[in-house]
Amino acid sequence: MAEPIPVDRLNEWYDELTVEIIERVCAPDSGCLDIGAGGGEILAHMRRAAPQGRHFAVEPLPHYAEGLRRDFPGVTVWQAAAAATEGRDSFVHVVSNPGYSGLRRRPYDRADEMLVEIAVDTVRLDDVVPADARVDLVKVDVEGGEVGALRGAAELLRRESPVVVFEHGGDHAMRDYGTTSDDLWALLVDDLGYTIHTLAGWLAAEPGLDRAAFAKELRTQWYFVAARGPLSARTPEE
Repeated sequence: MAEPIPVDRLNEWYDELTVEIIERVCAPDSGCLDIGAGGGEILAHMRRAAPQGRHFAVEPLPHYAEGLRRDFPGVTVWQAAAAATEGRDSFVHVVSNPGYSGLRRRPYDRADEMLVEIAVDTVRLDDVVPADARVDLVKVDVEGGEVGALRGAAELLRRESPVVVFEHGGDHAMRDYGTTSDDLWALLVDDLGYTIHTLAGWLAAEPGLDRAAFAKELRTQWYFVAARGPLSARTPEE
């Protein structure tokens, strides 16, 4: 039996598995969408795996968005937060830990995080991603706002059936968004016909999770894969 991954190394492990998934999914001309792109660490792997593809990134923090435009001149970057509706909203910038920033507060590991509220644009990805764009892979890291972000991209998901790698910390991380894990399941599985896997399970071509298994995995994991069709069981040789 494999040794469990230490908690303090889980994020690094998730990143390693995400890179494997990118390499598995992407052809040289694949298109990718990075929702909550931050400093572009995952976007760089998308570009490397699909150098001929058309790529998109969404990032609300101004300094990160500016850096993405500078470092990835061929990528379309929206300085905005992905949401279910277009407009303006307040955004919690966690200055002491920017990766925790989001449209709403979420539980933080430390009690002394430095929070600053800023105003940001919100976009529906169905409104801004061109209808003719090929999108084979989507990454979502929005600190509890994943239901809103994916609702705003529902037509894109139906049309392109991309593999979706998403962070999801369960109900406690979403409480200020007014959404739950049940809402996420209903959107991805019941409405859009996706199957949800752990990252390692998808890479091993294991069957997808049922609702009870997903709830069990949420006790110890916070990154998952949603896939439709044959990619749900894709193996390295395919």
